[in-house]
Amino acid sequence: MPNARVVMLSPHGDPLGRIGEPDIGGQCVYIRELAKHLSAEGVQVRVFTRDRHEGKPPIEPFAPHASVVRIPCGPNGFIPKEDLLQHLPEFTARVGESIDGAEVLHSHYWDGGFVAEGLHTSQPWFHSTHSLGKVKQRSLPDEAKYQYADRLSIEESVYRGCDQVFALTDIEKTQIVELYHVAEEQIVVIPPGVDTSVFRPCSSKASLQEQLGLPKRLTVFALGRLDERKGLDLYLEAAGALCRKSDLPAWSFVLSAGDGSPQETEEQAKLADILERHQLQDRVIWLPVLPEEQLPLYYGASDIFVLPSRYEPFGIVMLEAMASGVPVVATNNGGPAKVIEHGVDGFLGDPQDVETFADFVESLLIDADLRHAFGQRAHQKIVQSYDWSVIAKRFRDAFGFKAAGGESNAR
Repeated sequence: MPNARVVMLSPHGDPLGRIGEPDIGGQCVYIRELAKHLSAEGVQVRVFTRDRHEGKPPIEPFAPHASVVRIPCGPNGFIPKEDLLQHLPEFTARVGESIDGAEVLHSHYWDGGFVAEGLHTSQPWFHSTHSLGKVKQRSLPDEAKYQYADRLSIEESVYRGCDQVFALTDIEKTQIVELYHVAEEQIVVIPPGVDTSVFRPCSSKASLQEQLGLPKRLTVFALGRLDERKGLDLYLEAAGALCRKSDLPAWSFVLSAGDGSPQETEEQAKLADILERHQLQDRVIWLPVLPEEQLPLYYGASDIFVLPSRYEPFGIVMLEAMASGVPVVATNNGGPAKVIEHGVDGFLGDPQDVETFADFVESLLIDADLRHAFGQRAHQKIVQSYDWSVIAKRFRDAFGFKAAGGESNAR
């Protein structure tokens, strides 16, 4: 595929950033893994992101045909994505100096879409939403913090201007159609994937718990950025509800979140207050952000994984847990409802209904057979439908590239 070249645009999220740092989350994993697996299909991918001046190289290869290009833009250090708009014209101009206009554009999130709109001429332009401003606004309406007016205007313009929008689920596709008045035929649904060679069932949870220094008891696991949207406070409230029950087997909640940055101070204080209020200090093990290479170990050492987001566009960590054979209790607000079949390979519920959400966790704590059945079915589903090698081929075809060895067919 001599002309199979893609420029991905992800201003706020470095796909090689450390997961859990501010604005480095599932979207970054998604972009990195998609680019890596497209590379395995013979597609050349460059991902343009903002250089935070943290000593990382300006160009960093991470697969045979994939690299990250870091563009200086604005002041040094972290800038919240909500405050990045004023610097995006500079970013756009600098990216324009590094591309020849013949590559396929694939923008990510509203900030990537803004940049793509400034670069777009006649080349194919695809856009991945990752989340929708109008949906987020319903659950987190703080305009001063999230600056929805600018975001919504940009989203509407991007959806009108691009050739095709990638939605994560059928639910998201319907939302784009109804909230943004985009034609159904302009939207293609392709879910995220997971590397099932990395995330797979372990043979002995007890030995992994010993290796990681975790108590040898039933372990419930959650991880995420210290961000109100991720619902980690609701996770701890569910732990508090379970503490009021005296007939459960021995259990502990593990939480991986927080890197000590000033932006997280408010959320840290909220979680610390919940721990003290419910006297959970002996039940909850609060770890800092885990290195990615350790995540398969913690999934393997866990008996249940919880995704308590107030709203979750999809949830890559859910896929990782399911691929690891760990039963999942997830939010029913968003994408997880298109992956998990409630009562068959996991549970879905509203994490803001803390008691009911905790009941789902309790059901798995007390029933080893149910845990095993859910975990086994979940693993099989992920291998069959969500492995990144499968997902990357769908993107390759959507971009108009034929399989390796064929000619480029970008439209």
